[in-house]
Amino acid sequence: MQSNTLETLTRAHMGEQAFSIERIHFVKTDRRHNPKKVTPYKYFPGTLPVLVSAPHAVRHIRHKKIKPSDEFTGSMAYLLNQITSCHSLAITKLYGGDPNFDTQCIYKDFISRLTAEHRLKLIIDLHGASRTHGFAIDIGTMNGVSLLDQNRYRDILKKSLLNYDITPISENKYTISGNKTITAHASENLGIPALQLEINKKYRSPNQNAADYCRIMAALVDFINAVINEQ
Repeated sequence: MQSNTLETLTRAHMGEQAFSIERIHFVKTDRRHNPKKVTPYKYFPGTLPVLVSAPHAVRHIRHKKIKPSDEFTGSMAYLLNQITSCHSLAITKLYGGDPNFDTQCIYKDFISRLTAEHRLKLIIDLHGASRTHGFAIDIGTMNGVSLLDQNRYRDILKKSLLNYDITPISENKYTISGNKTITAHASENLGIPALQLEINKKYRSPNQNAADYCRIMAALVDFINAVINEQ
């Protein structure tokens, strides 16, 4: 099953697709947009009760400073929607805030509306880490709190990652904890289990390292399908 998923994504030239999608939807620019005039996020509707979020897909502002984007997390969210039919949401424009840091924001408000409209089972929040970090992926669960006792989701994810030799895997080493994050909002305010995934740049460079990009995508595809198909 796992090898078939990877082979399918590789044959589909997933790395090339990701690069094109990034240039179309997730342009890296310092140009600011008024969120009252232009919607700064893009929602890709799905049919599965899983939401994949990419709140740092483009540059954002925190403490009045422009912060760099988590490159290719937006394309990952987009492609996971296309492949699995999960719901996906990603920031597409610099609008003056940080969806993962601001307590009140239009991005979190939209997630709340999605939760009300769809019976979501899990929220997966994608972020990026630099190559200098010693992990392939860091799984953030607010030390287990954001899972709402659904620890099997973390275990299913780990199994999916290991099936593609994605190591080392760490937990709560780099991810931000606190009541402002997407995972905190999902678990504390909406009652939805949530995971924050910090993905090493090695696996977010489809233009330079398409093989590893396809591996992480295959693992996430299998993870989402396993969550949906669990008994």
